[in-house]
Amino acid sequence: MTTIGAFADELRALPLDRDVVLDVADLSASDLSVLQLIESLRAETRLQGGTVRLAAPAGDTLTTLLRRAGFVDAQDPENNIFWFHGVPLQ
Repeated sequence: MTTIGAFADELRALPLDRDVVLDVADLSASDLSVLQLIESLRAETRLQGGTVRLAAPAGDTLTTLLRRAGFVDAQDPENNIFWFHGVPLQ
């Protein structure tokens, strides 16, 4: 993903009434806007009858961002499954 704008454009093009698999493995640097876009996509797909999942558990960059944003401290089982595929964090 090159820019946040390009990422947003990619997400806007996705069908919301289907199962969507996001590959964020190449994420090398990001800010909270990435999490906002992903969470927005999750909410919209739920409303439209679809689902979203990550192709692989959150990598180091995304995990660091999730920690900084407070997602890890306030995580429930559903979010652990989404972000980390159910693997407990150390």
